[in-house]
Amino acid sequence: CAYFSIRKYTAIVSYDQRQSYKEDFNAEYDEYRSLHAQIEGTVRKFMKFAAQWKLLSPGSKEYQVKKDKTVK
Repeated sequence: CAYFSIRKYTAIVSYDQRQSYKEDFNAEYDEYRSLHAQIEGTVRKFMKFAAQWKLLSPGSKEYQVKKDKTVK
């Protein structure tokens, strides 16, 4: 995973600089897409979990089990 400073990328003033930025972008894009997909999957899981939890009555055993799993 490559970490870089935004300061590395200043305003483009030449074709060579543009090409360099483009190469950097292309080199990191697959990793970005992979991480983005992982995050989307996690968000979907949380949304499903929240929807299921809303259907439970507060104070019920099922509600408490979901709450305990959330805390862990």
